[in-house]
Amino acid sequence: MKNLLLAAYKPTNISSNHFLTHLKTHIGEKKAGYSGTLDPFASGLLVVGFGHHTRLLPFLELNPKRYRATLWLGAHAPSLDRDSIDSVCAIAPFEVAQIIEVLDSLKGEVSYTPPRFSAKHINGTRAYKLAREGIEFALQTSTMQVYDITLCAYNHPFLSFEVCISKGGYVRSIGEMIAHRLGVNGALSALHRISEGTISLHAPTTSLFYLTFHTIRYPCFIIDSQNALPYENIDLSAYKHLIANGAKFSLQNTKSGVYKTYFEDFFSIIKVLANKEVRYLYNRIPYADTL
Repeated sequence: MKNLLLAAYKPTNISSNHFLTHLKTHIGEKKAGYSGTLDPFASGLLVVGFGHHTRLLPFLELNPKRYRATLWLGAHAPSLDRDSIDSVCAIAPFEVAQIIEVLDSLKGEVSYTPPRFSAKHINGTRAYKLAREGIEFALQTSTMQVYDITLCAYNHPFLSFEVCISKGGYVRSIGEMIAHRLGVNGALSALHRISEGTISLHAPTTSLFYLTFHTIRYPCFIIDSQNALPYENIDLSAYKHLIANGAKFSLQNTKSGVYKTYFEDFFSIIKVLANKEVRYLYNRIPYADTL
């Protein structure tokens, strides 16, 4: 089994699952998963785990997420993106100052209805599957935090912006809100994920390789699994025999919280409870393999 974390560049016009299949073949590991789905029309960062390191994904600090998007003003699409555009209306250009005012109004916590074509569950079924079948359903209103949003370019009717949002938020919904506040329809014509938390395709990493897809080479970076974990390191070498066997023990002089601890042949993620007992969140994790 190969154990590692990757920061991979997903190209456009391929689903995240299809792209993962190509990565599995390239790496030679069947067990794999990724942190957050990118729509087929979207490109950019996909954080992928292989082998035992797939279970590290929930422990990574992947919030907030930063994207660059292009909104097609006047276009209407049930999925809020270019894959389902059913009409386009010619509209008059807007003043740049008006657009900036709308973008600024979205900063902070915003309420929105998730896209019907989304991975939200409706009674155990993904919303996008119901939408494709024409089944009527209602999605509950959600909230997301918009930490920052800026105008990158405006070449009417295309408006490009960069946005930093909380985990679970939808940039397609941001695009919809921008268009509605301008009084028109709108659909994303492009979407690119720049980063998740501190992980990006430009951050320092330990190794680089390329995945060829449709004759084009896309970069993939190996992430330092230990350094990517956002927890304080604690020396528990005196307790290795207990940790190696998953035995119960307490740390009376350690404050409550989550820690990572390293040994010669494995590392672990533990939690010190209020009563000082140690709980194993993920124990005996093998170190990353090399490619």
